[in-house]
Amino acid sequence: MNKETFKFLKEIKLNNNREWFLQHKSEYEAIRKDFECDIENIINQISLFDNELSGVRMKQCVYRIYKDMRFSSDKTPYKTNLGAFMTKFGKKLDRAGYYLHIEPGCSMICAGLWFPSPALLKAQRRAIYENIDEFNDIINEKSFTENFGSLNFENSLKKLPIGFDKGFEFPELLKLKNFGVVKYLPDDFFFKNNWIDEVATLYKSTKPLNDFLNYTIDEIITQ
Repeated sequence: MNKETFKFLKEIKLNNNREWFLQHKSEYEAIRKDFECDIENIINQISLFDNELSGVRMKQCVYRIYKDMRFSSDKTPYKTNLGAFMTKFGKKLDRAGYYLHIEPGCSMICAGLWFPSPALLKAQRRAIYENIDEFNDIINEKSFTENFGSLNFENSLKKLPIGFDKGFEFPELLKLKNFGVVKYLPDDFFFKNNWIDEVATLYKSTKPLNDFLNYTIDEIITQ
């Protein structure tokens, strides 16, 4: 990663139109190639501790910069970030995995399961309820809390979902709509020579969470 990536993303945010993009497409191609190389290296690093990513191709994981505007009120044609979601099925959402988001002033790494289907959301809540000690051990493990603090509780339900004991000791975990963690990183983090190593170390602390969530997903698939 280099400063040119952040420079381009800042500029496209100010000039989000096809004419400007076509004039600067060679710049985009250069930063995209650089980003894809970084993602390939990250996948290789993750596969050292998570064999689910062994053999996963970078092309399966990287999101396009072109927006799908069909259902959006924002008709600007391009994203103002670079992103990749890494699972054994590439950027498949109904799978817990590792996400990297590069955006000036808002870069982040995330892990876990995001926007699960209703059936999968229900199954994950049931798995947490029935295996609460195991789940608590995962989210309270030292490296996990030091790196990410806690799960992301944004947009949680206000009330306990139907079908669960109201006396359950950890109701906030059952109100979750997503099961993941987020860590924001400053732009200059990505200018360090070893930033990929540091990101891989952060991701490693989330593997037990992904394993727990994917165990439930695999159970549903095999039913």
